[in-house]
Amino acid sequence: MCDSQILTVCQDIADSLDEATRIDGIIIDFSKAFDRVPHDCLLRKIADLGVDPRVIVWIREFLMGRSQKVRVGGKLSLEVRVTSGLPQGSVLGPLLFLAYVNDIWRNIDSKIRLFTDDCIIYRKVLSKHDVATLQADLDRLGEWAVENEMKINPSKSRALSFTRARVKDPLNYTLMDQKIPEDSS
Repeated sequence: MCDSQILTVCQDIADSLDEATRIDGIIIDFSKAFDRVPHDCLLRKIADLGVDPRVIVWIREFLMGRSQKVRVGGKLSLEVRVTSGLPQGSVLGPLLFLAYVNDIWRNIDSKIRLFTDDCIIYRKVLSKHDVATLQADLDRLGEWAVENEMKINPSKSRALSFTRARVKDPLNYTLMDQKIPEDSS
C-alpha cells in the first residue's frame, strides 16, 4: 500500500509540473504513532467501520491484558497495564494503525496520503485561495490529532513546493501554531 501511495503522490507532482503549475505539500511527522493508539478508541473505530463483532472481540483479546516493566540501573519497576499502543513487530500493527487513522481525511479538501505512521498533505496552488485552503486543512489535521491523541511534531515536519518556477515564494504554513520548516528537496 505504501508503494501505491508514493506512486500516486509522484504522479500528481509530475502532472502538476507538466501543467506548469505548483503543488505545495507538507510532510507530517507523527511522534511515536504506534505507541499512542488508545485501545478503547481503536476498538470503537473498528466497530464503526462495520467489522464483525467476533473479529472485534478477537482484536480486543490481542490488545488487552498486556503489561510492562522497565529495568533501569539493575532495578525493575512495578508492572503497569498497557492501555495504548500496538505491539511492535506484529503483523496486525500496521493494519490496526490504518484502521485507527482511517478518518484522518474527514473535512480535508486537500489530498492526503498515508505512509504507515507519516503522511503528506498537498494541494495544487493556482491562487492565494489554494494556499488558504491548505492552511485550513492543516488546522483541521491538527484538531484531528488532538481529538485522536496523536502527537504531531511540527519541527520534524517539512513544507515543500514543487514547481518549475525559478523564483519561489517562501512557504509560511503552520501546524499547531508552529511554523513548518521549509525544505528545498
